[in-house]
Amino acid sequence: MKKALLHILFVTALVNVSTAQVTTPTTVKPLPTNQNRVRVALPKPKPETIKLEDITEWLCPQALVRGDREFDGHGPKVKCNVTLGLRNNNTEIWAKIVFEAKETVHDWSTTTATWNVKVFTTPFGKKIQKFASDVFSRTEFISPAAGAQFLIPGSDLKRGLSVFFDGQVIAGAVLAAHGLPFDATPALAAQLVKTYIRGNEVVQTPSLEGRAVRFFHIVGDTGGDDISNDNNCNDDTRIEKIEFFPMQVFMVNVN
Repeated sequence: MKKALLHILFVTALVNVSTAQVTTPTTVKPLPTNQNRVRVALPKPKPETIKLEDITEWLCPQALVRGDREFDGHGPKVKCNVTLGLRNNNTEIWAKIVFEAKETVHDWSTTTATWNVKVFTTPFGKKIQKFASDVFSRTEFISPAAGAQFLIPGSDLKRGLSVFFDGQVIAGAVLAAHGLPFDATPALAAQLVKTYIRGNEVVQTPSLEGRAVRFFHIVGDTGGDDISNDNNCNDDTRIEKIEFFPMQVFMVNVN
């Protein structure tokens, strides 16, 4: 009887083992990492074109660095450069103007000055993130004597420009900004330089390099005392006007 019972229990155990279900382990997929995520390319921000305010206020230096206050038809050799920069939490653009006029013979009468002038304010709620175009321009030339004819048509324009710019040339990028070929002929380049009368003889000249300033308008020799010694610029060496090219900037909203 005991043997029969043991036999039954043994057979039952074998049946249970043979009919047991085997569970297949589940594979757990890892969460996606940054490397597996699809990257969507965002559109690149585009610069905005703005118009700076031309400087039309007369700017005349008064400092007498050397010599007397008279150029006496000897130049002067004029150097002027403009650098644009951001102020007031990047909501304003200011122009730093550095000017020098120096007589070309002894006693080398010289005057210098530096001015800072605001030329742009951003719309309300915006500020400038960065510039996308040139922020610097410079020019340098020998001013013709007051009343003298300048770059007479039919004359040797190449030589005339070389004398005027004291051997320097207008950069190709500047010529292109004015709509001229990079290698424009002297006849074409000469179109950018002229004189006109506004109380005194004013020289209009482009930058030699840098596409921030379109034209400098400068009075060099006046025929009398040239370096100002008072608070007005009448009949004095001066900056008559500075014209700017349109400028490109990246703007963002102010948070």
